[in-house]
Amino acid sequence: MADQDGGRKLTDEDVKAVVEALENRIVARFYTDLGKGVWSVVWKALIVVLIGLAAAGAVKGTKIL
Repeated sequence: MADQDGGRKLTDEDVKAVVEALENRIVARFYTDLGKGVWSVVWKALIVVLIGLAAAGAVKGTKIL
């Protein structure tokens, strides 16, 4: 829809479509970042456990696994 100056104006449907698309992108990005954060914590916990096992094995001088 164009006005008298030749510029464009958005209808209510256009605005709703833009807002919905933006909301979908924000939600998708949030869950992607959340997943990355969870996997980061899991990875760090795994590294800590492995280092703990190695340290315990070094102190005791025996095989743990």
